[in-house]
Amino acid sequence: MNACAKPTHPEAPDFPASLLPTPVRLRRVLVPMDFSPSSLRAYHYAMALAECFGGELVLLHVVPPSMLPEWGYAHLTRRDERLKTVAHQKLAEFVRRQGPAARRVTSLLVRAGEPNLQIPEAARGQNADLVVLATHGDSLVPHCLLSNTAEEVVRRAPCPVWVVPGVSGNEADQPPMLLPLRRILVATDFSIESRKALDYGVALAREFAATLHLVHVVPTVLPADVSHLATVLQEPAMKESARRELARMRAEALPADLRVVTSVLSGNPFLEINKEALRVCAGLIVTSTHGYTGLRYLLLGSTAQHVVEHASVPVLVVREHEPEFIPPAEPGKEN
Repeated sequence: MNACAKPTHPEAPDFPASLLPTPVRLRRVLVPMDFSPSSLRAYHYAMALAECFGGELVLLHVVPPSMLPEWGYAHLTRRDERLKTVAHQKLAEFVRRQGPAARRVTSLLVRAGEPNLQIPEAARGQNADLVVLATHGDSLVPHCLLSNTAEEVVRRAPCPVWVVPGVSGNEADQPPMLLPLRRILVATDFSIESRKALDYGVALAREFAATLHLVHVVPTVLPADVSHLATVLQEPAMKESARRELARMRAEALPADLRVVTSVLSGNPFLEINKEALRVCAGLIVTSTHGYTGLRYLLLGSTAQHVVEHASVPVLVVREHEPEFIPPAEPGKEN
């Protein structure tokens, strides 16, 4: 178990060095920042992760595209360069104000363009192991254009994305709930892709001696061309089949010494996942993209993006083919 086992306030995350080698290899974390309270919360969360796993932080600010008409190309170039210079100065000043608490910040990046495109490109260029960002940050771009930035980054990023719920109103002055994680919820649809989420859930649960909540949702909200009557009639059998599959996974694929709770739910997957996370007081939801539900009608990729949009707790989104910051899972129980 990792020795970083006490929660800290974000102003001064101070985790002791691990007493045992950690299997989590979190070397470089990219943190997009727009200087909003939400992005500051993501920064503090990322710093806590870096302190736990010995990684470094790369801070990124994206100067959004101008709203000027097309004839203003020459002015756009000068504007972008001016704003990039100002943004770099603000990042440097922010790090300076953090003092020793920012000791793991190693690089400051400023790019111009659409945030949902520039963030994944920066992650790729920096060989980031993880992107940590918040939902509903503020910027010069109207909020309606930013509402899907996190979901788009989840879809495009070349590495796992850890999404932290944003803050609003009087929440901005409250420190976020950081580490350690006591309960981790993993959403699975039994697909090959969702096995990746399970591997991450197991690795993090072992790091923090957390309880793993393994959840499967039998979907009852289906497209119009699918018979809802047939779904209602099949729901009991589908739930029983899911319970058997979860029991098999617990016995055959998970470490015997890991605390595991399994649940089978029914309804809208992303809503039920969020409700269950709140019910069990989970500190993290782990899900994957590009999988399918048991009926193969609802894309888990779409579900993952909806979970990111609506979840009340942080969400770690992984996909089948991407760099990993955990060791590859071995057959049997040696996860």
